[in-house]
Amino acid sequence: MKKNIFVFSIVLLFCISCNTEQKKKETIVSLTHTQQNAYATYFKIYKEEGFSAVVTYTNKEKTDSLVYVLYANEKPQLSYNAYYLKEPLKSAAVLDAFFIGALNNLNCLDYITAVDNSDYVYNPIIKKKCGENKVKQLSKSGVLDIEQTLVCKPDAIFINPSGDTKKDFDTRLLKANIIPIVCADYYENDPLARVEWVKALALFFNVEQRADSLFSSIEKKYLQLQSMLDTCTNKPTVFTEHKTGDVWFVPGGKSTMAQLLKNAGADYIFKDNDKTASLSLNIEQVISKAADADFWLNLHYCNTKADVIKLDKRYGVFNAYKKGNLYNNNALVDETGGNAYWESGLNHPDELLADLIKIFHPNLLPNHTLKYYKQLK
Repeated sequence: MKKNIFVFSIVLLFCISCNTEQKKKETIVSLTHTQQNAYATYFKIYKEEGFSAVVTYTNKEKTDSLVYVLYANEKPQLSYNAYYLKEPLKSAAVLDAFFIGALNNLNCLDYITAVDNSDYVYNPIIKKKCGENKVKQLSKSGVLDIEQTLVCKPDAIFINPSGDTKKDFDTRLLKANIIPIVCADYYENDPLARVEWVKALALFFNVEQRADSLFSSIEKKYLQLQSMLDTCTNKPTVFTEHKTGDVWFVPGGKSTMAQLLKNAGADYIFKDNDKTASLSLNIEQVISKAADADFWLNLHYCNTKADVIKLDKRYGVFNAYKKGNLYNNNALVDETGGNAYWESGLNHPDELLADLIKIFHPNLLPNHTLKYYKQLK
């Protein structure tokens, strides 16, 4: 009888131990310790005991969000839906040039195993790997090749929101444990807010200190340049882009481009609206507002004044065209169309700001040489 009691006690202790361990693993936790962003508003970082989390907002109104939980050892369990990833990631697909520039800044290029269209990659390291088939191409046609993605099998795919959740979260990818990291960085309305996304991306690769140092350095340089315009009263007028088909898309008055132009001491013609996205105008509307503007920027694939006028003879009415004040952000473009502006440029707004100050107020930066911009002649 005593032997039976002893055996029963051992079994009971074992069951209690197992239940305790199970409860320990299933302990429900919450996100409470948020880090304050300096500029960015479309992501939040939480640093909890034993794990971190990134919350990204995926629509303009910030009514939709996703939660990504990053852990190194024991997997936590949140009381609401989340995607769980072990950090650091071992591999990642990046479907936007901005992410390539960010990971380059973080010295994390080795994690990239796939891109969308290699033709538009500028980074020479990734470009070379694409040519050697060491980095795969997933969406040259503009549509994600699911089969190729499954073969490549990255831990995560960094993408911008498409507006279609089913498209962003294909069930075949989720079943293969390939997690889409949806980043709406382009919704930010400040150049420093967009580059601050490097802090969120860094968590997935366990390089937070590097991100903090990098961002602080860029912010310091940017604000120093901006301060040069504090007492500037002469603000040349400027407009951007050219029409595509019958529509002329110009940056909204609250966009990062509009803010960049303002910080560079320019008067953006279309600043008086609250749009962060583009405005859709026709050429007559642009002419009525910008015919007398001093500068014309960001002319897509144009390399000369002749290229501009070939697109539409009406462009010749603009004062900026007549004066030759045409500057395009394609100074660093490779043979297949990869443009450094969209990679390293957007991740170094301090360098973009320096270029623009040189264009609008050359006397303030007499020794600066344009990096991303060139004058069309």
